[in-house]
Amino acid sequence: MIAAELISNVVPVLKREDTCLQALSWMELFRVSHLPIVEGKTYLGLVADELIYSHGNLNDKLEVLQIPAEGTFVYENNHIYDVIGLVSSHLLSVVAVLDLKNNFRGSVRATDILRHLDSLLCAEQPGGIIVLEVNRADYSMTEIAQIVEYNELQILSCYLSCPQDSRQAKLTLKINTLYIDPLMDTFIRYGYTIKDSFVMGQEGQDSFQERYGLLMKYLSM
Repeated sequence: MIAAELISNVVPVLKREDTCLQALSWMELFRVSHLPIVEGKTYLGLVADELIYSHGNLNDKLEVLQIPAEGTFVYENNHIYDVIGLVSSHLLSVVAVLDLKNNFRGSVRATDILRHLDSLLCAEQPGGIIVLEVNRADYSMTEIAQIVEYNELQILSCYLSCPQDSRQAKLTLKINTLYIDPLMDTFIRYGYTIKDSFVMGQEGQDSFQERYGLLMKYLSM
């Protein structure tokens, strides 16, 4: 999934002649704290509500502000991981998307990303979750996949968590079965350390969807 596929059709754009008050009104209406400012097809930067409040005079036009462009956009062919990384590192509620000629294409909201994470992580599919502790320098994903396939199972999704200043990492696997005990026994026989495990059957899946729905409701407030 790339940034172009995440673009929202509802995020408005600001112009240099818009006032600070108008920008804040749009932010409140669309429940975001950032909005892109554009001149024609040229992306000028991302206006933050904090920048406006620190400026103070809400009747001034946006053109008087020092609006940052660096670190506020991705290109249309960037992967969703790049978008997530930018949102996380810069605490953005909106990310601008540019084409390869640096023309403004649209915007991605942080809430839009969350709505796609369920498909990215196969969260909607019931299954078992196994968390392995691995050596981050030399673990073999090929061997891990072979162990799963040996048990006639499939990996639905996986991700690696790497704590700083540690040689160990946690590899989280979602498997297409609720009965993960035989697979865990196989991992143990191969010398792997199992840090945790979870089973998300229909009851657990319903609970997850309820929590996910509450999260989305909170973010849209």
